[in-house]
This record gives sequence, structure tokens and C-alpha cells, in this order.
Amino acid sequence: MAKKKKSTAAAAKSSKDRSGPSSSNHDATASSNNNRFAVIGAALFITFCCSIGAVNFKSLQSALSSFQSPTLPPPPPESAGELFLKWFTDNGGIFHPISSTTAANDDNDALSRVQITIQKFDGMGWGLAAIVNATSTFANNSIINDDADKVFCESTSDKNDESCTSQQQQLQPATTTLIIPHLAPLFTVPSNLIISISSILDTYSSPSSDYCLPNFYHVVNKLLLASFPRGQGLAKMSSSNNNRRSGNNVRMGLVEQDVVIAMMLMTEECLHHHYDDDDSTSGSFWGPYLNMLSSTPIPRLDTFDTEEYAILNDATLEMVGRSSKERLKSMFYGSAGNSGVGGDDVSVKAVLRDMINIQQRTNNNNNPAVVPPTCLEFDTFHKFIGIVSSRAMVLKGIKYLTPLAEMINYSPVLPLEQVVHPSSSVELDGQVAVREDGMMIHTQFDLYHTIGADDSITVRSDRNVMLQQQQQQPPPHDGSAEDMTATTTTTTIQIFEDYGPVDSSLFLEMHAFVPSNNPYHCAVIHGRHFLRRQVAPGRSDPNSTMLLRALKLLHLTNPQLTQFVSLEDVCVRKDMTIVEDGNMIARRPASDAIAITSLLLGESTEMFSNLEVLKSKCITAIETNDVERVELQCARYPGSRRIVKHALVNAAQRSVSEADVTMETLSSWLEEAEKEGGEGGNEKLALAVRFRIEERKIIDSIADISLIDDETLKPFVMEASDDDLQAKLTSFNTFMNSLNLPVNKIRAQAVEGMRLGAIATEDLESEEAYISLPPNAVIDATTAVAEAETSSPRLAALLKKLDSPQSDGFDVMLVYLLHERFVRKDESEWWPYLDLLPTVQEVRFSHPLFFEEDEMNLHLGGSDVRKFILRNQRRAFERHAALASDVDVHEVLGSDVILDKSIVYWATAILDSRSIWWDGRRHITPLLDLVNADGIGRAHETKVEESAAVTRSSRPVKRGEQVFENYQQPNYLLFAFHGFMLESNPSDCALLGGLSINHNDPGAKFASRLQSPPTFCISGTNIDSMEELAHFLRMKHGLSTNKLESESWLNEDVVPYLAQVLKERISRLGDLTESGTELEDEPTQHRRLYIMSRMAISDLAHFQAALELLKERVDF
Repeated sequence: MAKKKKSTAAAAKSSKDRSGPSSSNHDATASSNNNRFAVIGAALFITFCCSIGAVNFKSLQSALSSFQSPTLPPPPPESAGELFLKWFTDNGGIFHPISSTTAANDDNDALSRVQITIQKFDGMGWGLAAIVNATSTFANNSIINDDADKVFCESTSDKNDESCTSQQQQLQPATTTLIIPHLAPLFTVPSNLIISISSILDTYSSPSSDYCLPNFYHVVNKLLLASFPRGQGLAKMSSSNNNRRSGNNVRMGLVEQDVVIAMMLMTEECLHHHYDDDDSTSGSFWGPYLNMLSSTPIPRLDTFDTEEYAILNDATLEMVGRSSKERLKSMFYGSAGNSGVGGDDVSVKAVLRDMINIQQRTNNNNNPAVVPPTCLEFDTFHKFIGIVSSRAMVLKGIKYLTPLAEMINYSPVLPLEQVVHPSSSVELDGQVAVREDGMMIHTQFDLYHTIGADDSITVRSDRNVMLQQQQQQPPPHDGSAEDMTATTTTTTIQIFEDYGPVDSSLFLEMHAFVPSNNPYHCAVIHGRHFLRRQVAPGRSDPNSTMLLRALKLLHLTNPQLTQFVSLEDVCVRKDMTIVEDGNMIARRPASDAIAITSLLLGESTEMFSNLEVLKSKCITAIETNDVERVELQCARYPGSRRIVKHALVNAAQRSVSEADVTMETLSSWLEEAEKEGGEGGNEKLALAVRFRIEERKIIDSIADISLIDDETLKPFVMEASDDDLQAKLTSFNTFMNSLNLPVNKIRAQAVEGMRLGAIATEDLESEEAYISLPPNAVIDATTAVAEAETSSPRLAALLKKLDSPQSDGFDVMLVYLLHERFVRKDESEWWPYLDLLPTVQEVRFSHPLFFEEDEMNLHLGGSDVRKFILRNQRRAFERHAALASDVDVHEVLGSDVILDKSIVYWATAILDSRSIWWDGRRHITPLLDLVNADGIGRAHETKVEESAAVTRSSRPVKRGEQVFENYQQPNYLLFAFHGFMLESNPSDCALLGGLSINHNDPGAKFASRLQSPPTFCISGTNIDSMEELAHFLRMKHGLSTNKLESESWLNEDVVPYLAQVLKERISRLGDLTESGTELEDEPTQHRRLYIMSRMAISDLAHFQAALELLKERVDF
């Protein structure tokens, strides 16, 4: 039996609670309150292809992303595999030629051919394979891997085995060759070979089809609605709106799609096995594909029996499995509960009979045929449900059963395996920097499965597939070309793919396998294990009472609870990330609940040297009911992230100590299950045991972690060479002179404490133009496209796709900047300018896009600027993720560039900090963007005069003096987008946000007027800065909003509410200054911490002064 499984699932809607049975209603794929599956967003659809059997993925060599095996003998003539491949290509399937290059050296061993095909692999059944014919020469320029013998022996079961030692003696270091690049197209499946709801409706519901059943749509829709009353049936999946490319209006559930596709496969299976002969046309077109599918039921969760469920020891999974099978049976046979119609009138069996009959009548000139009883058995239906659920891919919510694509087996991939340099270092800014996996974005499944204009699906490689060749000792030679020894070897490499961030319980539930190397698998730790001692029900405990208040304020528990008993269960991955925290920047609800509980119910230990001080601050914050303050003082206190890790380790240790079965016992159970019943063993029993083993491995690994309590900020030391900077300045000034600007009275120069500045080359009068930049001296969306049309048509096409009249040109300029700086490099016409910009490492140190949340909590906590920066980081992440999901972006920039967060954020920071605006769009203006800021004179203005962007001096400047501009921005904007603040800034004010109008406010009717949460900027020297805030508070609290234009919103009735808001901000910021975290000076290595502290102190001063202004106006 082929042990091949593949499928798709909706992770976010599934549910798992390891504590026992739940009162929630579970459907066949999910239950309602999941600890595991809220992995990404509200609905995550991932495609899986996978295998079961004796596959140890951990034995894969860490340097490779592929499984290498000796070439198996070719299949016998007319084998199932050969027939399938012929059927695939005869009907329009395409295998794309592979353009392969050597990973380390283009002059290394040549690859004569890479052929994509399918092949059977031991213990895995059919899989996608690359047949590689490589010609090797034993020459001195071979790229070798000095650790190859070590890797080989470490992959064996016995490192001390004599054969390993012998192999080391015989083999030379390995060469590593890139044979399939990341995102290389492997094959394309035409639309006529893809099964989906749309294609089935075209066959059985379209009036133009020869197999149209007039009532097909109505009956199937009724059947689905009866079994899935919360679903939409077929209502949103008709062929007219089942647009594969957009995915719009799709509401049909995944299991409902499985049912309909399984019915189609059952029909074709019946035609294929009972009517397919040489003298008839009544057989199935899909026969060669059906021959590749399993002939026995897929052992997924809902095929388990009492023994397997007992071994699984998971009440929720058992309920999900049993209810799934019960529902499928009810659908197949029909029941009186189906909309009041019983028996076969509304059943899968009845519809199947009609589908087979219409096929037979049409193919046999309306001669009736008897449907064999074996074509209408539930076990067959159940088998095909398993096949569809384990093989069909999901793209934009629609399932596609895609022959060949569903044969690719599973292996997780790291972003570092998707870049050209598989090593951990990369050259940035002329320096070798460590490329961190944490700074690489993870790509989505859709990137590698793209739908064409003709509804075909092209499958691409989701990693660099590497060939590692062990060479025998070359014979001696004299070094002449004639004496070089060449050998040709044929190697089969299995091609894998990753199925996304999905917990292994979904693999078990829907796809009948449990991977042994799933980085997204998590193990449940019960909430009670986070407590050193249990809270006695009914017993009054002040700390637990305050804890419950805090959890409710932060929406971390059921608001109806009257007493805290235990934390909710959490599902933890091996890397100690918690599934319930999600992946949204600055939001980690499970960690917050653990941190609060550890603080209020913890004890003074090595983790809490200052427990009483922290606890006192937390309790004070809870008593104010200020949500922001409670979050900072109770959940994000100094060291809270370390405390959460300690709590996880301690909870895991308690889980291990209370476990009723040891790992040794589980391993013995697995061995027995694999032997039971002869060859192949008891698959279902083995799956149940494997799942428990994978859970236990995670718990054991966390329990064994030894944490180092050191969260000290490591100073980042930038070693900038003055000579290097001066050389870049000389090149840049020469470049600017070459542009022959209409007006240019400034030059770039190094400025102490500012890095660079613009120096006047002659005396400037007030309002005198000092620079005029024509279009050829400006980078914006228009000039980028125009230049790209000459230098790179492919880049130009991408930029046009990204641009729109409604945008400010950010995405276009971002991609262009990345292309010129990291792809073209010194070949770019802008290189003298790009080379002068701050390096990636400099920007990582100084720009808030790269700031860690923990350090902002410590040095900027209480200031609304903290959340403003976090929102900017979220937007940058979302933009990065969108670009990284575009194949065209990868082809233009390369995966090395677009997957690297540090590079993409660098470009984002450059655009944020250097853009000049006119005509509603942003522009990068070399040289002008070196003019530094101060708070003197009128506001900066650049405007177009005679087709050139002209800037005039706001004040007189002497020759040789630095030119400044007053950008009239408050310090929070200068800090958030530029990374600095002005000590003297007349435009400064304190950001105030986080206010809203709630449904229970007196002014709830005004909530609809707010398109987004309002923000205000409060100045301690200008009472008018509170006018807009006063207007908002009047609406929120139901006060009069009628006034004459000349009147003020700051009347006596709103002042108390204003004062309350200001006092809240003062209290929050007061917590920060009382903690002593502000820095009084500016050491180089802590400059960013110093600026954050100064920002918080400035905000506090503004709010305190604003409160005094209110007191002067009204006595309160």
C-alpha cells in the first residue's frame, strides 16, 4: 500500500483542548475553542502533502533541503507511474526545464541534465523526484565541504561503526551543487486535469454539459446545508463566481468541498473499474490518475477505533474523529433529520447513483446500466473523503485536487534554505554580517502554487534543492588537461515542500500522518502546572482577586468568572513560542497572562529579586483600572519575557513529573504497533502513539532547557572609517556636479554628531534658491519607471504593476531602491548616492523600525509613542509580507534581498526618513535630503518651478555654514520616522492616543463618525492644542457639540474629562520615571535608549504643563 498522504486544512478554525471533553460543538474538522490552531490570522488555509511510515526526517542532513537516495530501477513497462506520466503530458501537463547553477562556483562540476519525474521511495510511496546526471572532474578548483565526512557519519545510526570509519577513509570532502533554485517552476497542471467544485458543477450542473443533472445543484446544496447548517452549501460556489484567481465570494467550507469532490472521484472510480474496457467508451478519463491513489482507506483520525482512541488519550480529538465519521455516514445514507426528507431522497448515495447513471446513459447511447453495489458503499466514500482531505490543495479558500502536485512529500524549510547563500553569512555594505534566521520572513504556500490566466496551476520549488556529491579518491595525475579524470553519475533526489505553520494534530486529524520534524507542532501544557500551589475554590485570596481583575481588564479571561482558579491551557512549540500569542507585533495574550500570574502569585526566587516592588506597582495599576498601565506594570514589567520562559520550563517539568506514561513506554508501544499484524504493522495504532511521542518530545525538551538570566542590552559598536566616508563624500559631490543642476549652492560634508550635512558653497540670502532638482536628479515613482524601461524591462513591468494613481508611490520606490542598492549595486547610475546612505547595520541600530518591544516597554513605556512605533512596525511587516508573496518581486530582486527583513526595513526606513513631498507624492532628493533639521524660521517648502523642484533658504546663511530647514514636525514624528529628536522644538507636542467611543458611552451614537482611532498632539505651551481633544470628549460623554465657529470647545463641562485623561498619562509616565530607567547622558552605545527616555520625559512635561493650563482656565 502506498503510504502517501496529502491535504489541506483551515488551521484557525480548528480546536483542541487537552484537558478533557468540552461542551463546545465540534464539526468534522474543528472544534470551537482551539489552543493549537490560531496560528495565523482568522483563517489560515495551508496545503499539505505528506507521508507516513518509517521516515525519520531528523536524519536529513542539516545542510541539505532534499532527500537523496540511490536511483531506483526504472518502473516496469506500462507501470502505473509510466501510464500516469503519459496521461499527464498527453493532456497538456508541462515539465519545465530546470536552469541549474553551482551554489558555490559557476566553474564547478557541470550538470548535464535535471529531469523532474515521479518515483517510489522506500517507506513513502510515490514522490516527486529530480533525476540528476552530473559530470565531475577531479580538479583543484572543486568546491568542497570539509565537514562532509562528519555529516555522513553523524547521519548513521552508529557513529562508531567500522563502516563509517572505512567510508571516511575512502571518500573525499563533498561538493555541494545547486540543482533547483528557489522558486524555479517545476511543472504546470492544466485546468482540464484539475478537479474543483467549479469543474464538477460545469460537468453535472451546466445545461451545456452532456452529463447535466437538472436537480444536481439543488439536491447537493440541500444535502450540504442539512449536514452543515452554519455553512453556505453550494450557494457561493457556483461556476459563475468560483473565480480561482480572486477567490472572491467563496464561502463554502473545506469539508463540504471534500464531500463533493469525493463524490466525483467515486463516480469515476466506478466507471474506471466496472466499465473500462477496450470495446467501450464508458470508462473514466481519470483512470491513470485513479490507479495512483490508495486502494485502501486512509487511516486518518475518523477511522480510529476504541483501541486507537484509548492510546491517543485525547478526549477532544476522539470527539472530533467520532463526530466526523458519524456525520459522513449520515450524509451518505441520508436520515430523517435532513430537512425533513428521509432515506435516499437526500443522500450522497442517491446523488452518486444519478451521477453514475447519467455517465453511463450518455456514453452508451441512453442504454440503461445497473450500478454495481460496490460502487455505492460507505467505505469507498470514506476512502475518497480521506484522499481528498489529504491531497487537495487550498488556494484562496478553494480546494483543488491537482494530480502530480499532490505527490510532493513534506519536509519543513527554513528561510535560509531559500537564499542563494545557504551559509549563515552574507555581505552587506561591504562587510560580512551574520544572516539571522529571525530576520528572514517566512513565505506562504500560495507563492509556490500560482494560478494562471488559463486556470492552470504552476508549482514551484519552495527551497534551493542541493546535490551533495561524495567523491572517491582521484587517481594520481600530472595536472595536464588530458590527464583529468571525469565521471558521470546519476542521482535521484526527492523534492519536498513545506505545508506552512500547521500543528501536527491537523495532520493526524485530516491527513493520516504525524511528521517527526514539524517546527510548528506544539504540545499542550495545562494551566494548573503554572501554579506552585493550587488556588482553593471558594477561598478568598487578595492576590488572586487582583489577578482576576487584571486578566479581565486585559481581556485575557472569561469576563463572567468570579474567582481565579487556574490559567487556561497553552500550546507551546519546541522553541518556546506559544500558539495563543499569535504573530501580531506587540500582542502576546498567553504570555501576558503567564507573566501576570507569575508576578502576583509567585514567590521571591532567583527569578524575582525585586518581587515586592514589582507586585506593588502592578496592584497600584490595577486599582486605577487604566488598561495601558496594567499592561505595562503587570504584564510587560522589566524581565517579564524571561519570567515567562522560566514559568514554561517549570510548568513543563511539572507536566513530566505527573505524566502517567514514560517516553520509554511510549517507544515500546510504537515498536509493538509497527510489528502488529505483519508487514506495515497497525498503522492507526502507530499513528496514535507517534502523536503522543511528538507531544512528549516537546514537553521533555522544554523541561530540560537551562535559561541564562541575562537580558542586558549588548552595545552595538559601529566602526565607521573617516577615510572611507570621505571617499564616499568626494564621489557623491562629483556625481552631483555631473548632473549640471540649474541651481546648486550646497555640498555634502561630514558633520560631527550628525554624520552628514549640507554646507553652503556661497552666501545665501533669505528666500534665495539654493538647489533646483530636475526630474533626472530625483527618484520617485515616475522617474523609477522611466529609468527601468531602459535598464531593466522586467523591473519596469513590476514597478508599473505596483503603482497606482491613488498611492504615494511608496511600493514602487521601495522596490526600485532595493533593486538599485542590492541588485545593480555599483552598476546603478545612483550608486554614489546609494553608497553614501547609512548602512544596513547603522539603520538597524538607530531607526525605531528595528527597536525591540521590551526595550521600548522599559524606556518608552507610558508614552503613546511606543504604540505609534509598534503600529509602524506592523505596517512595515505587512508590506514586507505582501511583497515577499509576489513571484515577480522575487524574480526581479532575488530571494536573498526580498526575504531579508533587515534589508527591506532598511529601504523602508530610508524612504520614511528622506522623502520630500510635492504634488501629493513622495520623492527622494539626493543632496537636499542631507539638509538637517532645526526649529528656526518658516516651515520647509519644496515646490516645482519650471519643471524642477526648487528649495529656498528660510534664513541667511554664510558660505561654509551648515544649511538647516525647519520641518515643523513634533518630536514624536521626527523620532518615529527619522530616529532623532530636537532638544528645542517649537513645533513639539505630546502624542495622545488610545481613546475610543464605546457602545456604553453616553455618546455612543457618534462612534460611527470615527473612521479610525483618533490621535491628538498636546502642547504644554498652547492651550488651543487641546481643542480637538475637548471636541472628542464632548462627543464621548454626551455633552453638547453645538457651538459658533468663534467659540471654544474648552468649556467648563468638558474640563474634568480633559483633566482625567491628562492625569492618566501623567501617572503612566510617572511610573517610568520612578523606575529609574531614564538615562541622564548619551553614551554612544546607548543612544537609542537615551532618546527614548528623553521622549518619555518630554511627553510627561507636556502633559503636566497642559494640566496647569487647564487649572488656570477653570478651577477644579
